[in-house]
Amino acid sequence: MYRSFCENKPVFMDAKSIATGLAPPFAGSNSFQICKQHVKEILLVSDDEIKAAVSMLYKIGLVVEPSGAAAFAAIVGEKINLEGKTVVVIITGGNVSPEELCHIIH
Repeated sequence: MYRSFCENKPVFMDAKSIATGLAPPFAGSNSFQICKQHVKEILLVSDDEIKAAVSMLYKIGLVVEPSGAAAFAAIVGEKINLEGKTVVVIITGGNVSPEELCHIIH
């Protein structure tokens, strides 16, 4: 969706990411139009930042798939100024295999 926002139209992408749920091959036209109406900004996080977030959450007892940890990765990676703000981060998804989780946290 980020590239679609940059180009102001839905585009196809060859996205490779550990967060497979956030890396579809294209932005659908309906999704793009809804996001253009309601989304102010899209923040990008790297696979390494997502891995760090998944590991951090695992250490406190949460098993979270990479896509579900992306917003948390943006927060801990200081991608946004939170000073003076009350923030809620929705952490979702347990769609991660034990093998993938071991690879991420080690």
